[in-house]
Amino acid sequence: MLPEQRRGGGGRCLPVSLFVALLALLCGCERGCARSWLDSHGVGDTTGGQKGGPVLNAIDCPDGLARCVEGVVEVSRLTTIPQPCNQAGAGAGACACPWERAGDCDRGCVAEEATFLVERDRALVQLCAPAPDAGPKVLPALQPADCDEDVLYRCASGAVVACEQHAVVARCERGCATEGGDIGTDVRIDREGAFAILCSR
Repeated sequence: MLPEQRRGGGGRCLPVSLFVALLALLCGCERGCARSWLDSHGVGDTTGGQKGGPVLNAIDCPDGLARCVEGVVEVSRLTTIPQPCNQAGAGAGACACPWERAGDCDRGCVAEEATFLVERDRALVQLCAPAPDAGPKVLPALQPADCDEDVLYRCASGAVVACEQHAVVARCERGCATEGGDIGTDVRIDREGAFAILCSR
């Protein structure tokens, strides 16, 4: 029985047209209001890169990173990978963050396969091993300094800090390649290699 046909107790019922209109309004608000709330609270990417395709679970791949692998310098590219990424028909690298080739090193890498925070246009210069007579120009220095945990070397205000020694061990003549850049303790590198990466060349 339709709402307008229900009688009883002298009560009045809503006309069918008004009832349907209210139902449509509530359904529309459920969709629109929920989306607005998610957007305002920064909960994921609700578009998934396609209009009308909500995706709340995704991997964010950062920009501004660089690495050197077997003499090839690669830089990261900002992108978002919706999950799940291993659906049928997806390629083997569907779940991996993308890296773009920046160039080749004539003398190999300063540090193999290690990832650093380096500006894209400086990645090739900083991560390739320098020629013996073309390394970074550093001034000797030795003074107490503090360092963050799990950091081997860092560069700030032109000063390179050796964290194990808690001391400034050099000052970059041309400043830091990346202000506040650092090298983690998981990287195998000597002091000259740290200068090559951290000091601007």
